[in-house]
Amino acid sequence: MSPWGSWQSAVQQYEWIGILIARLSVGTLFALSGSGKLFVPSRRDEMLRTLRNAGIPAPGMNAVLVSSVEFLFGTLLVMGFLTPLCCLMLSGVMVVALGTSILPRIKAPSLASWLGSVLYLPEVLYLVILVWLFVSGPGWFSVDYLMWS
Repeated sequence: MSPWGSWQSAVQQYEWIGILIARLSVGTLFALSGSGKLFVPSRRDEMLRTLRNAGIPAPGMNAVLVSSVEFLFGTLLVMGFLTPLCCLMLSGVMVVALGTSILPRIKAPSLASWLGSVLYLPEVLYLVILVWLFVSGPGWFSVDYLMWS
């Protein structure tokens, strides 16, 4: 075995640490964001304005719905419980946010410049991490692992 293969095999046993860090980071981000939008009046008003400006129907109801999804599924993601469902729900929130209020604001002179701007967005990174967690699973340090393994 080559030194690279040997090193890769040795490090791969710690893959769960990367999964755990990603799950905790993104889950905490969504849980805190959702709780702020649900329980802090200024954040709730900001969310409502964002939805109105994006032309989302029933902005009052959707503000509560989206905030609740972020809070609930972010919290469950932190625990590693129902991880695939959490990833789908939170990915849906990110896709809608990107499509309605973030991507339309990007103006770029070329496709490469536009792509560079899009890939720089934190929402795109969250989406990439959620897709990775969906396909990789929550790791062994999770409620899902305890229940289903």
